[in-house]
Amino acid sequence: MTRRLKDTAGDAEWFFFSGGPGAPRYGDDPTKHSVDHDSEAFVREVLQNANDQALDDEDPVRVTFRFVTLSGDDKESFLDTLEWGTGLRDRLEAVSRAKHGRRYGDLVDRMEDPESELRLLIVEDRNTTGLTGSWEEDSNYAALVRDELYSSKQDDTAGGSYGLGKSVLWTFSGASTVVFNSYPAGETDSTKTPRVIARSKFPTHSLPDDDTTYQGAGWLCETEQTEDGVRPASIAGEEAERLAEGLHVGRPETSGTSAMVVGFQDPTRDERPDIEDLAEEFVEASVKYFWPAIFRDDLEVTVETPEETYEAKTEDVPSIRPFLECFKSRFDENKVLDSPGDVAGLDIPLNIPPRADGSETPDGEVRLATRLASPADDDTYLNRVALFRGAGMVVKYYDQSRVAFGDRNFHAILASGEARTDFPPSDSDQEVDRFLRFAEPPEHDEWESTENLREQYQRGFRTALEEMFNTMRDGLRHLVAKSNGGTDVLSDNVLNRFPIHGNGAPRTTGNSAPTEVFDIVTSSQFDGKHWTFSGHIEPIVEEYEGWTVEVSLTGIGEDGSRYEQIPIESISVEEENVTKVHENGTARILADTPTEHVSFEGHSHATDKDDMLSGKVGETQIEIKAEIQTTEVEEH
Repeated sequence: MTRRLKDTAGDAEWFFFSGGPGAPRYGDDPTKHSVDHDSEAFVREVLQNANDQALDDEDPVRVTFRFVTLSGDDKESFLDTLEWGTGLRDRLEAVSRAKHGRRYGDLVDRMEDPESELRLLIVEDRNTTGLTGSWEEDSNYAALVRDELYSSKQDDTAGGSYGLGKSVLWTFSGASTVVFNSYPAGETDSTKTPRVIARSKFPTHSLPDDDTTYQGAGWLCETEQTEDGVRPASIAGEEAERLAEGLHVGRPETSGTSAMVVGFQDPTRDERPDIEDLAEEFVEASVKYFWPAIFRDDLEVTVETPEETYEAKTEDVPSIRPFLECFKSRFDENKVLDSPGDVAGLDIPLNIPPRADGSETPDGEVRLATRLASPADDDTYLNRVALFRGAGMVVKYYDQSRVAFGDRNFHAILASGEARTDFPPSDSDQEVDRFLRFAEPPEHDEWESTENLREQYQRGFRTALEEMFNTMRDGLRHLVAKSNGGTDVLSDNVLNRFPIHGNGAPRTTGNSAPTEVFDIVTSSQFDGKHWTFSGHIEPIVEEYEGWTVEVSLTGIGEDGSRYEQIPIESISVEEENVTKVHENGTARILADTPTEHVSFEGHSHATDKDDMLSGKVGETQIEIKAEIQTTEVEEH
């Protein structure tokens, strides 16, 4: 244990374990998980942790990112309060002598240089639970200042279940040191007091003239003797208030936590960015990933610099506006996408297996809403689906570009769990939220099969996720493929594959029973001279030796009668391993075994404006005839 040489912070001192009972608990090695530690990831992880600790009341969580730059006497005073000379400097110098410790040596040089500035970032959240609990128990306090990769989330709607997110605080500290000041929820005015403690995370190290090997974790704290040995304890009362002010983590007497990152830096950048540029990046990242929570008034985010205060507003980030429009209109009566800006929606079933203890789970559904893109839209996330649930954080902008064709581009959302509806969530919505929470990996940027799902649910969880995503893709194709003037009415429940255009039924060869074995999406329109068309086709069987597609155009009269074929003049495909044959006004596409899908587009022969086939009279219908050669004789 390192002792003070001068009294600058009351009873506060730096303490490092040398092993033995009571040492910090490590659930896993954080470096094994591929979290992208850039500034966007930092904002995402920090806001998720704060949002997950919201109090159960009507007030929003309020998060402030505050940048502070220290130099001269201000920097020296801060370092004295941090016990730099008596607790940290020797540790960092010892670590710097290790194989990969050069950056710590550079940090010591900058700290000692009177001309060098020190950048701090304070993250202050309000209307959250704060650091409740004790060192000995599983609690918010222990999860943040004691453990690694253990989570103490509020409930099943929380954003993640691994506790990995908090590690970014230390990743972005050049000194690998974070200071906390918290007012825990539930305190009365008579018991209300700040709770202050700092934690460092260094590699294992030894000090000069000291044979003891110290663990990397250290605390600026009070120490207390217990039956299991010396333990670090947080500082309270007037001493905590003085320490917090000296370390720039003073806060109002409201429940929540302030975390100060010592020597804030972005480890992915070679040069330190300007604070104002960082502030704008923080605002954009906040809106990008938390616009559902911000829009619902569940979360407020501001960024403060010495020069200006920025507020995260959904209307200020053009790239997410189309998704916000989808969310607002997700239950509108519109069933087809005729014009740019139109929104249509579908309910997608999610059939959750029983829980691991045998408890039955209700059938659930998530809401898909799709907006036909406009030329005026920001196209940063064009043809993406924003996936989110009750926590109000976008897990992923899921690329579904393969669904789009021609000028039928889109933005879409999949609002799930407690985010599905504006009304109080049903039992099934709550179960969907729980299921999808456990489907998030440590980076919580996917919904996929995880070990947590295996522990929480019986067999079938993988199939449930796959079927949800497969049906979502079908729903997108069903909505995006609708042409202007389409009369089909979409079902509220997407339970089967969708017939899209034409009445040419797909068929199989061999002895298998005829059934639907392709997904087919097509669209056509008259441009004043030609009929133009585009489409996408892919087999939905797992094994096959090859497949063939025949594309033709047929005129449809005003009375619905069919008349002569409209000759195809040109057709093109994007994929390799595909052969085109164009003859007699019909196009054939021959796909080899590894070809999983084909996208095509083309146009008809030019027509005279008075021609019955010109588009001035009647419509045209794309006919698709598809054959697949299966590898086994079985029913699909």
